[in-house]
Amino acid sequence: MRITSSPILLAAVLACGSAHAAGPRVQEERFDTPRLQLARLTLHEDGRAPVRYYLSKPAQRAPLVLYIQGSGCLPPFSGLGTDNRSSTIYSWVQLAAQGRYAVMSVDKPYQPDAPPPEGKGVANGCGAAFNDHFSFNTWLATLETALRHALGRPEVDARRVLVIGLSEGAPMAAALARAMPAVTDVALVGANGPSQLFDFAAGIHRADASDDDKLERLQELDAQYAAIAADPRSTSKFMWGHTYLRWSSFFAHSTAAELARSRARVYLVSGMRDEAVPILSTEALYAQLRTQGRDVTFRRIPDVGHGLVEEGLSMEETGQRLQREYDAIMAWFERR
Repeated sequence: MRITSSPILLAAVLACGSAHAAGPRVQEERFDTPRLQLARLTLHEDGRAPVRYYLSKPAQRAPLVLYIQGSGCLPPFSGLGTDNRSSTIYSWVQLAAQGRYAVMSVDKPYQPDAPPPEGKGVANGCGAAFNDHFSFNTWLATLETALRHALGRPEVDARRVLVIGLSEGAPMAAALARAMPAVTDVALVGANGPSQLFDFAAGIHRADASDDDKLERLQELDAQYAAIAADPRSTSKFMWGHTYLRWSSFFAHSTAAELARSRARVYLVSGMRDEAVPILSTEALYAQLRTQGRDVTFRRIPDVGHGLVEEGLSMEETGQRLQREYDAIMAWFERR
């Protein structure tokens, strides 16, 4: 998605005394465009990885909408300050341009500024600094730091906060809602329910194969998990495109368990033919929330996969279908 806009207008560093007395040092860069006003804020604190996030400026003080991207190290924005700007989070720019919300996203620490050559969703080409640092807990700590800072901004009405978690971002959104009661609403796109280990098993069971073939694949999965569990902190060993550290840390968390300890309203949307996160996993999440008496909505989309749209559509048709789903999320949020 292109951002047809003007270059950087200013960059300022605000040095705020000691880290203990006044919090992190804050660097703010502005990217004002005909469609929206966008700030990139970097929080520097001694001994910690920098925390960098993006925040749009609404027409007036407004609720906050935070998008959490999927797996890998694909940056939410590329080319800011150049004539070749783009966003990799669908609907971010469209929503921000409405001026009705303060729209936010957060960089994963040490992610590259340009898309890696291996493509989205995997971490093989993300670099040693990224892979040495990235785990469920470090990513959650980064999101917490960024969100707390954003909630103190003058353009943000902190009384209503929506977190939209996309794929890998779904368990992170759930954990953020558990850790920060300020999160009032959570929308999860392609979300798992139990551990991501369950997703692998569910995918095997739904495959069009004989029971003997499924049993063999399940045994292979057990062996792969055992290898990760034997060296859970390794950042040099990879499985399924990510480090052992990444997998071990995510396997240890359940989206359902995280949401059970939150008070947020929940919206779920999944493709019924999702092969990345089988909808059976989302059904387990939905069933648990329903039986707990939670306020939860589940939109199941027939004949589509993880991307929520049918294959073979034109770019224009794909955009229209996706926009319809994101419009439905915002309509649900507004009905609170």
